[in-house]
Amino acid sequence: MTELQTLYREHQLLEAIIEPSSLEGGWIVEFRHQCGELVLLTDELGEERHYPNAERASQSAMKVGFTQVRIESQKFE
Repeated sequence: MTELQTLYREHQLLEAIIEPSSLEGGWIVEFRHQCGELVLLTDELGEERHYPNAERASQSAMKVGFTQVRIESQKFE
């Protein structure tokens, strides 16, 4: 989280995206980096962090600094 907050303050993160995870019913948070890559919000072990709903995922994205998030309603392959 601290690293993401630093990237946000340095204007390197362009948007926060909430989308369904590969786990049924879960949600993940990704950030679009200015170089075009997606940066995943992970836990202390480096694993993708899962949330039970889009609202909780949005709250984590907002802790990074974003005031708006984009919520994808379905996973695109």
